[in-house]
Amino acid sequence: MADLTQLMENEVFMAFASYATIILSKMMFMSTATAFYRLTRKGPPE
Repeated sequence: MADLTQLMENEVFMAFASYATIILSKMMFMSTATAFYRLTRKGPPE
């Protein structure tokens, strides 16, 4: 199995890890923002 230091040196893996972190952060932010918007405006738009 690959060593962690070898994975950290791999540019493709680091690009994947950074983009995955960005996408997961965006998903968490948007779910919180959507919940806040719907709770403060009494439900989904009609």
